[in-house]
Amino acid sequence: MGWEVMLYSFLTMVAVTTVFNNEARIKRIEHNTYRTKLYLKLIMERLEIEVPSRLSERIQAIALDPRNKIEAMKLYRQETGASLLEAKDVIEDFIEENRHLGQ
Repeated sequence: MGWEVMLYSFLTMVAVTTVFNNEARIKRIEHNTYRTKLYLKLIMERLEIEVPSRLSERIQAIALDPRNKIEAMKLYRQETGASLLEAKDVIEDFIEENRHLGQ
């Protein structure tokens, strides 16, 4: 019975360690992705390359205030027919970009 408890404890520790390592990797990947997007945006601004926004001016005006995120998501879905997940991702990306760039 003692070895079963030790084996269970060992496997639990391995599982917990794996979860924490994966979370740390995911956070690093998210951070690197954010930095890459930011650098790309800054390079494009420096080269005066404009990429049309995926958001209408109306949605951009609403989404500039993060408190209006849900309203912006609804409007984006109405205008594009996008899924809820896509709308959430697009609006959150817009909010994050504008928060970090101080626009």
